[in-house]
Amino acid sequence: MLSAEDRHGGSVNRGDWLFLWPYFRREWRRLTVLAVVLLGSAAAALASPFVVREFIDGIVNGALDGGASIRLVLVFSALGVARYVLSAAEEGIAESVAWRSTNRLREDVLGHALKLPLQAHQSAPPGEWVERVDGDIGLLSNLFSRFVITIFGELLVVVGIVSALFVVDWRIGVLFLTCFSIGIIGVRRIAGWGRGAHRASRDAVARFMGYAEEQIRSAEDQQALGVVAHTMNGLKERHRRVLKTDLHSALVGSSLVWGSASLFTAMVTTLAMAVAGLRFGEGAMTIGTVYLVFSFTQQLQEPLIRLSNQLQDYQRALAGLSRTREILESPTELQVGSGSFAVDHSTDLRKVSFENVTFGYVAGRPVISNLSLTLSPGQTLGIVGRTGAGKSTVAKLITGLVQPDSGTIRMGDVDISTVGVDPLRAEVALVTQDVFVLDGTVRDNVTLMDPSVTDEQVDRALAALGLADWVRRLPNGVDTRVDEHTMSAGQAQLLALTRVLIRDPSVVVLDEASARLDPQTERRLDAALRPVLQGRTAMVIAHRLSTLDRMDLIAVIDEGRLVEFGPRKKLLADQRSRFAAMLQQGVSGEAVS
Repeated sequence: MLSAEDRHGGSVNRGDWLFLWPYFRREWRRLTVLAVVLLGSAAAALASPFVVREFIDGIVNGALDGGASIRLVLVFSALGVARYVLSAAEEGIAESVAWRSTNRLREDVLGHALKLPLQAHQSAPPGEWVERVDGDIGLLSNLFSRFVITIFGELLVVVGIVSALFVVDWRIGVLFLTCFSIGIIGVRRIAGWGRGAHRASRDAVARFMGYAEEQIRSAEDQQALGVVAHTMNGLKERHRRVLKTDLHSALVGSSLVWGSASLFTAMVTTLAMAVAGLRFGEGAMTIGTVYLVFSFTQQLQEPLIRLSNQLQDYQRALAGLSRTREILESPTELQVGSGSFAVDHSTDLRKVSFENVTFGYVAGRPVISNLSLTLSPGQTLGIVGRTGAGKSTVAKLITGLVQPDSGTIRMGDVDISTVGVDPLRAEVALVTQDVFVLDGTVRDNVTLMDPSVTDEQVDRALAALGLADWVRRLPNGVDTRVDEHTMSAGQAQLLALTRVLIRDPSVVVLDEASARLDPQTERRLDAALRPVLQGRTAMVIAHRLSTLDRMDLIAVIDEGRLVEFGPRKKLLADQRSRFAAMLQQGVSGEAVS
C-alpha cells in the first residue's frame, strides 16, 4: 500500500493525472513494452497509405509489373496483420497495467475508508460506499485501458501524419497541424462543460446502489409489513434520477463533442482535398499522393471521433476520481499521537477512568455530558439506561471509535488519545450483538488472519468457550469454511469471544452481546463469559438485566448523563435506586425516569 506522501506526491492539489501517476509508475516495465507496441502500431498505420500510393502511381504510370504488384500487396497485407496483432497486444497490456494499478488504488481507498470516523460511514448506506470504492475506481481502469491508450496511440499517428505531410507538401502539413490544434482545443473546452454533469451522474448511481442495498437487506421485514410497493416506488424515483443525470451528461458531454468532431473533420477533409486537387492540377502532385492526403485525412479524424465516443467514460472517470480523492483526503478516525502503552510497564492498564468526558455526533448536541467514573483493575461494570441514553457511545469512546469533544479517558495513567490505533485495539476488545463472521475457515475467524497465533492457542480458546465439540463435528475441523449463513447467532457470539481470549486484552466491552439470543443460548453465553472476563476489567451494556447478575458496579445513564453509579449489591438493596426500580419492573430502564 502506498504511503500518504507517495500517494499525493507531497501535495493534494497537483491534479488528477499526477494523483494517479504513483499508482502506475510501478508498472514501468509493462508501460515501456506498451510504448514500443504503440510505436509499432503507429508505424504500421502510417506505412500502409504509402504502399497504396506506390501501387496507384505505378499502375497509372505503367511502371508496375506483376512481381512488383505482388510484393506491394504482400507488404500491405503484412502491415494489416501487424496492426491487428499489435492492437491485440496493446489492449492486453493496457488492461493488465490498468487493473494492477487501480487495484492498488482500490486497496488504499478501502483501507482508508475503514479508518474513517463512524459518522462518515453513517452518512451513506453501504451500497453507496461500495459504488465509491469499487465502481468509481473501475471507471478509472477503463479510462486508462481504453481512453488514455487511444489518445496516446492516436497522438503518435497524428505526429507521424503531420510530419509525413510536411514532407509531401508543406502547405497541407500546415493546414493539418493548424486544424488539429484547433480541434483539440475545442474538444477540451467542450469536455470541461460536462465534468459537473458526470459527477452528478456518478452521485445518482451511488445513491441508487445504496438504496437498493438497504432494501435487499430488509426484504424480510418489507414483505412482512406489506410495503414492497412503497419500496418499488422509491426505487423508480431514484432510477429516474439516474436516467435524468445520465441523459444530461450524455448531451453536455459526448453528443456535443461527437457533433463538433464530425463537423470539424468534414471541414478538414474539404480543405485538404481542395489543396491537393489544386496541386494535382498544377502537376505538382500525383494521383497516388492525392490518395495519400485523403487517407491521412481520414486517419486524422479518428482521434477526434474516438475521443467523442469515449468522452462520456472519460468524464465519468474524472468525476469518480474526484470522489475517490475526497475519500483519501478525508481525515481518519484518530487524529492523535502514535504512542504505545508499552512505554510504561508500571501502570495497570486494567484501570479505566472517564474524566468529565463530553461527546456529540453533531456539534452543539452532546450525546454524553460530563461523564466521570473510575473502574479499578479487574472490576466489571454493567451499564443500563433507556434506548438512546448514550450507552453504546460509551463503548465507542473507550474503544477509540470516536474521540471526546472534551475530557479525558485513561487506561492506567495513559490518556488513550495519545496512543496509536493498533496498541489501543490490542488492549481493548469490543463484542457487539452484530458479530462479523469472515467468509473463511473457523481458524481464520478465531485468529482474524493473524499468522502468529498458534494451533495450541486456538484449541485452548475454543475449549474454554465450549466450542471444541462443535468444531470436532465439522467436516474439516478448524479448517472448515463458515460464514454468517452457516452459523447460529449463539455460535457467532461464542466465536467472537474466542477472539477476545486470543488477543488477551486488558479491557473487554460487551455491547448488547446477548440481545438477539434466546434464553437458553444466553445462559450458555453467560457461562462462556466467565473465562473471558476473569482477571480483566469489563464494561457490559445490557438490555436484559439478568446479564448483570455478576457485575461489581452498575452505571445508570439517562440522556447522556451518569445519574446513578455504585456497587451492584448496594444499589440492589436500596429500593429508592433507579437500578432496583428497573429490576422490579423487569426492564432495562425504558420506563424509568
